[in-house]
Amino acid sequence: MTIATRGIFFTVAMLLIYSLAFAGVEPAGIDSKEAYKMVMENPKDAFIVDVRTRAEYEFVGHPDLPNGVPNIPLKFYPGWKVNANFVKNAEERYSKDVTLIMLCRSGGRAKVAAKLLLDAGFKKVLYMTDSFEGSKDEKGHRTVSGWKVNGLPYTYRLDKELLYK
Repeated sequence: MTIATRGIFFTVAMLLIYSLAFAGVEPAGIDSKEAYKMVMENPKDAFIVDVRTRAEYEFVGHPDLPNGVPNIPLKFYPGWKVNANFVKNAEERYSKDVTLIMLCRSGGRAKVAAKLLLDAGFKKVLYMTDSFEGSKDEKGHRTVSGWKVNGLPYTYRLDKELLYK
């Protein structure tokens, strides 16, 4: 092996090690029933964050919990543009030491949002695997699982302190 080949090999190896070391942690998922129990047992240190659009939050409903469920959209409708201030908005509301549980329609955006917060230094971030509306049934309707289907408390009431500004 030539010196140049060894140098390339070493550089590639170091890049691989560096990328694995700093790739971040994948967020853990919990279902809506577990999330509800976690927040109700520890409402000063566990919070649900609704990352859906304001329209979804407003017109589909949102969890109704004593410690409040703010809407911090991951993306904006129409166009599905990513909220460039998502992490900043979460940092303005929460300490990086509390437990945050991300919620969306069915879990996809919640997982992405949780990963962003973990990468930004939040220590305990989970995502709700079935989220607010859950999975689709064989007819394409969201009746399989999720916050609403599981009979957990939700509301359409809008609190200006919880609405995205």
